[in-house]
Amino acid sequence: MEDHRTGGRDLPLQAAILTVEGFRASRLDNERRLFVYLPPGYEGETSRHYPVLYMHAGQRAFDPAAPGTESWRIHRAADRLIGEGLMEGIIIVAIAHVRPAEANEYYHFKAPAEEADVVRCAGLDYEDFVVNEVKPYIDARFRTLPDPANTGLLGSSAGGLCTYHMGFRHPDVFGKLMMLSPYFVKAQLDDSTPSGLREERLYRPCRGRPPVKVWMDIGDAEGLFLPRHVRDVAVELLGEGFRYGEDLAYLEQADAAHQETDWGDRVHIPLLFMFGRMGTPASLELRGRTEIGLTGGHRAQVNAVLGYDSGFVMSVLNGEYRVGDPSVLKALPDGTLIPLSPGTTTLTLTSGGLVATGVYTVVPALSDRVVVEMTADVPPEAAPPAAIYGGMGMRLAHAGGNRYAGRFRVPRDTGFRFRFTKGFRKFETDAAGGVMPNRTFRASEDISLHCEVARWEETPYRAAEGRDHDDSTI
Repeated sequence: MEDHRTGGRDLPLQAAILTVEGFRASRLDNERRLFVYLPPGYEGETSRHYPVLYMHAGQRAFDPAAPGTESWRIHRAADRLIGEGLMEGIIIVAIAHVRPAEANEYYHFKAPAEEADVVRCAGLDYEDFVVNEVKPYIDARFRTLPDPANTGLLGSSAGGLCTYHMGFRHPDVFGKLMMLSPYFVKAQLDDSTPSGLREERLYRPCRGRPPVKVWMDIGDAEGLFLPRHVRDVAVELLGEGFRYGEDLAYLEQADAAHQETDWGDRVHIPLLFMFGRMGTPASLELRGRTEIGLTGGHRAQVNAVLGYDSGFVMSVLNGEYRVGDPSVLKALPDGTLIPLSPGTTTLTLTSGGLVATGVYTVVPALSDRVVVEMTADVPPEAAPPAAIYGGMGMRLAHAGGNRYAGRFRVPRDTGFRFRFTKGFRKFETDAAGGVMPNRTFRASEDISLHCEVARWEETPYRAAEGRDHDDSTI
């Protein structure tokens, strides 16, 4: 078992991260590493026991595994919250992911249709591994509070989908479920459908209200991981009896993408909700589009964000809205706007003892889709690929010479943050071969984009992370 400290050398009560090598998963017939974060004071306060948070894709939980790769750096968020007195110490158990080509540990019941013929759902076997092998080991080896109220489960993307299924199947084990950008719906661009989008539900809906506390969030720049895919599940749970702000909270995070860096930037928020002190409401803001269409299919939604003095934030799904001119539109508690007639009106929200007001206009029509035309010039090569790939679902075909081009219909207001790739996870770099910052755009109206690719990576991205690495974000 390896050990490294996360605090400064002069601190008497440092946090530590231990590495357990070769931990066996019996039913999965494989091995992986466990990384165990022990909070400051763990070694000295020998009579104290701690809550535990289990985290999927654990090879990305702490520091990057290789130069140029991403990680959550969740230990830094925990250290800060504990140091500022906003959260008591917790143990974090990060379980490295193993993804054989023929199975996916995070799919319980259904794989996306395009994977179903070649990928087996191994989620039930992985669930057995966590519940019956990892957790008993951790409870025996460390000073834990093993009851459900002190046991959490955290995952993002397909790990968030896994957290949903595993947590609702085992409320007797996990009482705190944290899902960041959960992969509830597989969405693909498809011009053969009336909406221009093909959507496939991957989760099996929870029925009833088990004794669990739930956090869900999504960025609004995650491409075809659309905010409504997560918001709709949160609203479903409210319909099952969950109490908003008490045992369920949801956040739509502005300008956040589908990647570890962005999840790490906001992981302190669900940590506060589950293990810390939320504090007192201090700000209320109405975000999102203020012009909506009477016809055209665009779905209008206010993202009302309630901020607290601790740094905790959540979107409001149980607000009290008042419309200045009720003949123009109607507002539901979750922020859904129903246009009634063309015109302009004020919209006032009361939540957390605070008030926010915005001005909203209903126009005769607003389409649900906009057109993105994209071209990219790439470095010359002897055998250029037939296509390169931009944001999620964006395939740019070879248009001759060094140019690639594509035309796409995407949901209005969708945000994209991406780098071009060619081949299997072979990303573009800057001219010196360094990590390329994400390209960013928001498709609020029809748009034409031209890009220049300076250079391609010589080896597939993250190859150095080793055998525990899951080669796909999802």
